[in-house]
Amino acid sequence: MGQFETYIYRDSQKMKKNNLLTFSLLASLPMFCLSKAYADAQPPTLKINGYTIVSAAIADQQRTDNGMGGTDPHIAIGASDLYFTIAGKAANGMEYKYRINFETIPGSDMYINRNYIELNGNFGAFQAGNLKGPEDAMPESGATIIGGANGIDGTLKSVYNFSAGVISGVNFIGETSKSTKVVFYSPEVMGFQLGVAYTPNTSHMGSDDRNNSVQGSGNGAGNSKRIYPDKNKKNQPFGTRNIVVGLTYKGLVDKWFYQFAAVGITEKSHLALTGVDSQQQYPVHNANAYQLSAVVGYDQWRVAAGWIDNGKSRLPKQPITVLPLGDTYQGNAGTAWNLGASYTVGAYQFASAFHRTSRKTDATNRATSDILVNTVDFSALQGLKVFGELDFVKTRTNDKAKTIQQTYFDQAKNGYKAIGDNAATVFIVGTKVSF
Repeated sequence: MGQFETYIYRDSQKMKKNNLLTFSLLASLPMFCLSKAYADAQPPTLKINGYTIVSAAIADQQRTDNGMGGTDPHIAIGASDLYFTIAGKAANGMEYKYRINFETIPGSDMYINRNYIELNGNFGAFQAGNLKGPEDAMPESGATIIGGANGIDGTLKSVYNFSAGVISGVNFIGETSKSTKVVFYSPEVMGFQLGVAYTPNTSHMGSDDRNNSVQGSGNGAGNSKRIYPDKNKKNQPFGTRNIVVGLTYKGLVDKWFYQFAAVGITEKSHLALTGVDSQQQYPVHNANAYQLSAVVGYDQWRVAAGWIDNGKSRLPKQPITVLPLGDTYQGNAGTAWNLGASYTVGAYQFASAFHRTSRKTDATNRATSDILVNTVDFSALQGLKVFGELDFVKTRTNDKAKTIQQTYFDQAKNGYKAIGDNAATVFIVGTKVSF
């Protein structure tokens, strides 16, 4: 072989080696990317967490009917939940989750009260199943910044005799609670976030069949909070095609924090009475309600306020002869407002909130409440909190509202007595353990 031919041969061999190396690198690139994708992905893992609250309450009130008398303390488990969360992460960063919530209060009639899936990514968050919606997650008001036993949404309602016709003032009339729904939360853009939920039937849970002519097994998800004093949840209005839309705006500047929220709800409301005519729909006003809330904080201070207007949500459009509702159809579903403040120093949180509700029970009469809640929380250890709550409560009603409620009690033959005007001082202590 000549010198020139030798050079050609060597260049040819070198080119073959380079081509082979290039081909090998290109061939291994997909495997490398796939390996990196698997490395970035996180397989599903199980996390268990929960909490329980045990409290003791003493109520000194004017009306001690219905077993509410005595100075001995009432001891109860205020709330107790156990969460099982299975969560993973895809290679593109999308997170996926399956969550189930056991209500672990002894004697509870709803042992599994949340069961849903969730997808999180750049698109926002998508949830589907049995869970609460934006009307619960988005507002932060004077009712939510307090500690203790949660004021009017906690132990207080278990020991105080509320006057006939008084609404709770915490949630909408027409709220969906944990009924079956789909929920979407948008990404936060320039401080704004949108939340939307669609609930086909507010009384549906789990694997119930489709039946919009009567209430499902939703354990009071369609409950209308004292507008209908019948304790049989099957004889209270529910909603279909329920839509909740919420919008929040929040920001953080140095030590200042602020958040504003507006949430509205609308649905097609129904009333079908069990044991009367389950296929007969009685005309009621569709639920149309809204809530406005705001919280402003500086350093360890928080000041918050909220307003709820229920309009005529789920109220009868005319007298219903098969129900002893009197002139309820001439009233409204009530309004509520609150104002609160909290301060945190070290392991202590101090908070106070004032709540007022008002509802027209007919064309002229009203049922109202004024509640002042004061709380002190002490975080003794990580996951261990001790709290105290002092409430001053005054509720007022009228004879017509009392008569309506007493008629329901007499028909049920439960021995209960309708409560007129009442006032009380309630003291609550308790402890919360969470993990």
